[in-house]
Amino acid sequence: MDTHPVDASHPLLTFGPVELVRVQVGYRADPEDAAQEQFLLDLTVPKSGSADGQGAFDEHRALRALEPALLAGTDAPRHHSLHQHRSHTSWGASPGVLELGLLVTTGTEPRAAGSQARLDGVTRAFRDLMELTGRSEQMPTTRDAAFVRARRAAATAYAVDSERLSLGAEEHHAAENVWAFTFRAPAGDAFEVRVGFVDGYAGSVWVRHERQHEVSDSIGSE
Repeated sequence: MDTHPVDASHPLLTFGPVELVRVQVGYRADPEDAAQEQFLLDLTVPKSGSADGQGAFDEHRALRALEPALLAGTDAPRHHSLHQHRSHTSWGASPGVLELGLLVTTGTEPRAAGSQARLDGVTRAFRDLMELTGRSEQMPTTRDAAFVRARRAAATAYAVDSERLSLGAEEHHAAENVWAFTFRAPAGDAFEVRVGFVDGYAGSVWVRHERQHEVSDSIGSE
């Protein structure tokens, strides 16, 4: 059998540099529950000056930046699960992608206060992550771009078919460069989505899921 020498200085398999970072932070009341809220962030990492592009993104600093999302209004870390995934393909323009997933268990807490604490914690964490990759000047997000991103975010966060989500309502906060949409699934579940919730950056998306019985209860209450 023929053998071919391998040049150890040029490995055949490598993840390469991180060029795209995708972060997803979810909150659930109980470990057996699905997440009530999900926050998503997509970041493009600028190329470094090194020949191989390594070292452009510090994964350890990224985890430190995420810590405010773990605390979310408390003094002690909550129970959580943390996932990391790296991917790279050898063809086309596919970038090296780093995906970070943080799922936090909050326990029972007042809904309004808890939601605001989570929003504050994630906003701080995402701002710090944006600083790691360098903030760029934000252009106004068009309605079509926001709509596509919002529907895709709901589908990603809750594993639903984006094409089957119907639009229920929308709002545009031009001064903040924020778009808000409400989608409904065929089963009646509702998804509130806000694109640009962190300083108008379109790559930051907040999604809240309300199950059908929750929607019915809220409509039927007096």
